[in-house]
Amino acid sequence: MPAFILGFTCFFKGIAFSMTRFLGWYLIPILLWLLLVVALSLKLSDCLLPVLYDFIQLHTGLNLAQTGLDGGWVNVFKAGLNIAAVLLIKAMLWYVLGRYMKYIVIIILSPLFAYLSEKTDELLSGRTFPFVLSKFLKDVLRGIGISLRNMLLETVMVLAGCAICLVVPLLSPLVALLLFLLNSYFMAFNFFDYVAERNGMSVGKSVRYVRSNRFAMLGFGFAYNLIAFIPFLDWVLAPIAASVGAVIADASFPEGRRADTFVN
Repeated sequence: MPAFILGFTCFFKGIAFSMTRFLGWYLIPILLWLLLVVALSLKLSDCLLPVLYDFIQLHTGLNLAQTGLDGGWVNVFKAGLNIAAVLLIKAMLWYVLGRYMKYIVIIILSPLFAYLSEKTDELLSGRTFPFVLSKFLKDVLRGIGISLRNMLLETVMVLAGCAICLVVPLLSPLVALLLFLLNSYFMAFNFFDYVAERNGMSVGKSVRYVRSNRFAMLGFGFAYNLIAFIPFLDWVLAPIAASVGAVIADASFPEGRRADTFVN
């Protein structure tokens, strides 16, 4: 339990630290959010409106697509349909992308998280990490690979959990809890691997490092998912805080479990 609390509190320490040291970098996930949710929903609504117009004409005979229609109520109705289409598309995007959006954000913004993890390490430890493009790209590709690996494993386990719920419905609450904890573990893994890689660990050794600190990972990922339940914060606040908080948490691990002293 102390390890769980350590991971939980270090995530929120990551929020405070990132707000004071890396506030400007929050603009990048905000722009991503605007691009994927707002701009994309407006674009898709333009494709949906003709379908809605055709449906209304088929069932009411009213041709809203016709230009030059008179009447204020018609314009109000068309404006209302336009707003409804945008909201519908946004709701669909939240539902479809929400399931895996945490992974999608981590993959798309992996260069940012690798950079912030390294800079946090420099500020906390006093070590310096000279920028080497080839190494940075390697870190980014590894981060993407770890995220894809974890997403695949979680998907397989989610499908297995769904199958169990279909066979034994009474187990649904327990399965839902286990899947939540599983997702918490994998989300923490995604960010702690940046720390592991920076300390020269292979992927296999990183898996053992994360596993040896599994209760801290659960606490860290649990805190991450609490924030990720809040729309917008799951895209913007949570991942940057996690990339910073993972470094803070690792520095708090006991000797032999920190990334720089891990030998298992």
